Amino acid sequence: MAYGKPGRKSKGARELLGTRPPVDLAAEARLRADELGLSINDYLLRLLAEDLGRPEYVPSPADPTRMELPIPAA
Repeated sequence: MAYGKPGRKSKGARELLGTRPPVDLAAEARLRADELGLSINDYLLRLLAEDLGRPEYVPSPADPTRMELPIPAA
């Protein structure tokens, strides 16, 4: 059986970098990520890429034409 192109394109090899910011700072970061249309991981990646002068790693916001399916939680 032939398959199309399921899912999104791979982002390539990744490494986990962890941090535990204060609760209020984390809440502000999540709000800002939402404002930008980014996941918290992509928002943090954007901050790293911009600070280190690596624009090729700055993620783009999610495609606004794509909608989340209304699938209820089990």
